[in-house]
Amino acid sequence: MAWIVAFAVLVFLYRRATCAGDRFAELKPTGMLRSPLFYAQTALLCMLLMLMMAPSYLPHERWAVAAYLVILVIVLAALLLVRRALKWRYPI
Repeated sequence: MAWIVAFAVLVFLYRRATCAGDRFAELKPTGMLRSPLFYAQTALLCMLLMLMMAPSYLPHERWAVAAYLVILVIVLAALLLVRRALKWRYPI
Protein backbone atom coordinates (compact mmCIF):
# COMPACT_ATOMS: atom_id res chain seq x y z
CA MET A 1 0.00 0.00 0.00
CA ALA A 2 2.82 2.40 0.80
CA TRP A 3 4.28 1.99 -2.68
CA ILE A 4 1.05 3.36 -4.17
CA VAL A 5 1.34 6.52 -2.08
CA ALA A 6 5.04 6.84 -2.95
CA PHE A 7 4.25 6.43 -6.64
CA ALA A 8 1.47 9.04 -6.45
CA VAL A 9 3.85 11.50 -4.75
CA LEU A 10 6.49 10.91 -7.42
CA VAL A 11 3.95 11.45 -10.21
CA PHE A 12 2.76 14.63 -8.52
CA LEU A 13 6.31 15.96 -8.14
CA TYR A 14 7.17 15.06 -11.74
CA ARG A 15 4.06 16.86 -12.99
CA ARG A 16 4.89 19.97 -10.92
CA ALA A 17 8.46 19.95 -12.24
CA THR A 18 7.37 19.71 -15.87
CA CYS A 19 4.87 22.56 -15.45
CA ALA A 20 7.35 24.79 -13.62
CA GLY A 21 8.77 26.21 -16.85
CA ASP A 22 5.33 27.31 -18.03
CA ARG A 23 4.58 28.91 -14.68
CA PHE A 24 7.95 30.68 -14.70
CA ALA A 25 7.27 32.01 -18.21
CA GLU A 26 3.92 33.38 -16.96
CA LEU A 27 5.32 35.08 -13.87
CA LYS A 28 8.52 36.58 -15.28
CA PRO A 29 6.96 39.44 -17.33
CA THR A 30 4.76 40.55 -14.43
CA GLY A 31 7.74 41.09 -12.11
CA MET A 32 6.18 38.88 -9.47
CA LEU A 33 9.32 36.78 -9.03
CA ARG A 34 11.20 39.83 -7.69
CA SER A 35 8.40 41.06 -5.47
CA PRO A 36 9.00 41.24 -1.70
CA LEU A 37 5.60 39.60 -1.27
CA PHE A 38 6.82 36.62 -3.29
CA TYR A 39 9.92 36.35 -1.09
CA ALA A 40 7.73 36.57 2.01
CA GLN A 41 5.49 33.82 0.70
CA THR A 42 8.48 31.62 -0.06
CA ALA A 43 9.87 32.17 3.45
CA LEU A 44 6.50 31.41 5.03
CA LEU A 45 6.18 28.23 2.99
CA CYS A 46 9.62 27.15 4.21
CA MET A 47 8.55 27.88 7.78
CA LEU A 48 5.38 25.87 7.28
CA LEU A 49 7.40 22.94 5.94
CA MET A 50 9.73 23.20 8.93
CA LEU A 51 6.76 23.25 11.31
CA MET A 52 5.27 20.22 9.62
CA MET A 53 8.45 18.27 10.36
CA ALA A 54 8.77 19.58 13.94
CA PRO A 55 6.14 17.64 15.97
CA SER A 56 8.32 14.57 16.30
CA TYR A 57 10.96 16.66 18.09
CA LEU A 58 8.58 18.40 20.52
CA PRO A 59 8.82 17.56 24.21
CA HIS A 60 5.66 16.08 25.64
CA GLU A 61 4.79 19.08 27.77
CA ARG A 62 1.70 21.23 27.60
CA TRP A 63 3.51 24.56 27.07
CA ALA A 64 5.57 23.21 24.15
CA VAL A 65 2.53 21.84 22.33
CA ALA A 66 0.57 25.05 22.96
CA ALA A 67 3.46 27.20 21.68
CA TYR A 68 3.78 24.97 18.61
CA LEU A 69 0.09 25.29 17.80
CA VAL A 70 0.12 29.06 18.29
CA ILE A 71 3.12 29.44 15.96
CA LEU A 72 1.47 27.15 13.41
CA VAL A 73 -1.74 29.21 13.42
CA ILE A 74 0.23 32.47 13.08
CA VAL A 75 2.24 31.14 10.13
CA LEU A 76 -0.89 29.82 8.40
CA ALA A 77 -2.71 33.13 8.88
CA ALA A 78 0.27 35.11 7.59
CA LEU A 79 0.58 32.78 4.62
CA LEU A 80 -3.09 33.25 3.73
CA LEU A 81 -2.79 37.04 4.02
CA VAL A 82 0.35 37.18 1.87
CA ARG A 83 -1.24 34.90 -0.70
CA ARG A 84 -4.31 37.14 -0.84
CA ALA A 85 -2.06 40.21 -1.26
CA LEU A 86 -0.21 38.48 -4.10
CA LYS A 87 -3.48 37.59 -5.82
CA TRP A 88 -4.65 41.19 -5.46
CA ARG A 89 -1.37 42.68 -6.68
CA TYR A 90 -0.71 40.21 -9.51
CA PRO A 91 -4.06 38.88 -10.80
CA ILE A 92 -2.82 36.04 -12.99
